[in-house]
Amino acid sequence: MKMKNAHLVALFIFVMLASAAKAQSPSTDTGFCSQSAVASTAKQVQLARKNLLSLPIGDGLQTDVSPAAQQAVASMKNAVSEFVRSYMRCAPARLDDAAVERSLSTLVGGYELPRGQVISNDHLPPDFGKYGFELYFGVRQTENPRIVSITADFSIECGGDTVLLIFSPKDGSWSEVLHWQTKPYTTVAGGTMAFDYGISPVDESGGWYAVVHTIAPWCSSTWSSIQYEALRPTADAVKPRVLLSKSDYMWWGNEDYGKVEVGRNECDIRFHSSSIDGGVHNRVFIRHYSVMGNTVRRTQPVAVSPRDFVDEWIVSPWSEARAWSSGASLSGLRQAHDMWSRNDKADNRLLDFCSVHRCSGENYQVEVCEETGKNFTVSHSSYFEVAGSGPFTMTHVSASPNPECKGRDLLEDMATK
Repeated sequence: MKMKNAHLVALFIFVMLASAAKAQSPSTDTGFCSQSAVASTAKQVQLARKNLLSLPIGDGLQTDVSPAAQQAVASMKNAVSEFVRSYMRCAPARLDDAAVERSLSTLVGGYELPRGQVISNDHLPPDFGKYGFELYFGVRQTENPRIVSITADFSIECGGDTVLLIFSPKDGSWSEVLHWQTKPYTTVAGGTMAFDYGISPVDESGGWYAVVHTIAPWCSSTWSSIQYEALRPTADAVKPRVLLSKSDYMWWGNEDYGKVEVGRNECDIRFHSSSIDGGVHNRVFIRHYSVMGNTVRRTQPVAVSPRDFVDEWIVSPWSEARAWSSGASLSGLRQAHDMWSRNDKADNRLLDFCSVHRCSGENYQVEVCEETGKNFTVSHSSYFEVAGSGPFTMTHVSASPNPECKGRDLLEDMATK
């Protein structure tokens, strides 16, 4: 009875929204808004979710997605997309995010774990852990550009899947302008975890872009990959222009799933991942990009400390590291970069940060040691001179320390960054 009443409340909310839309938007009388279409597409979501819930579940460590599950997931994504589109055709110009979330969820009979609630092993919800569990919707609005973005999330084994639909006003109604969803996948790593996104303000030409990022789910490790894309809308909502598409190794064991900030002409993605030094479990990775029109270029900042900057300089391609280098001999820096980049990839070598000393002003010397041999003893060191307090610049690499760089070893301070 409680579920039936909730469904009636959702229908009432939707009818009120549709009535408001009709009053504010004469164009909805032309047939774009159809309450029967909303009811029909909601039914399709219910059927697709029922099919998902019927799928067999493994022992909690099953990473393969069966052909039947692949088809059921694809049907679910198509169903929720059509449902949200039908709903938005009847939505008024001004929306209440929370009310729309409740209405969408209740109309399809979804289960949403209340925010902040912890699932107890003694009182597990029905269908917990199954494909299709915890279907929920998220709604955001921006004013510049004037858009409404809606995410539909549902569970898969060891993770989830997400559909993002972005709408802008057109002819008194809401028109989908950008659509993002996962590609078909055969393992759970193709799904989503901790999906998030940001939308830029309009730029000088009136254009905007979105950045999405997600972690690849897995059943047995907190080491995974973070995937992120920058997208611009086109005339075809389901085929946005891909400005950037990247994937990086990451660690989310501290429950830091990465952060994204999106500005008018720049975006910034940050997460934790491994260091060249095996004794440094993880460090902050920064992926900062300039976005000018359809051109995306990686720019500073790239690290939060001189130690991490040397780390990033070594592991990045020279095409990027060169832009962070300045000194009397770029060719010498190139040779040092190539050598240490090769050493980092070698199986019989270990790299360590051995010391960090301040030179004059905001200049630092970072010592990197190479360990080789049967007992992995230090075979040699290089001294990387870094200028600045952030952004940083590589100025010199030498086999011997600079006598002007002395005083207290700051390596332990770098570990807190």
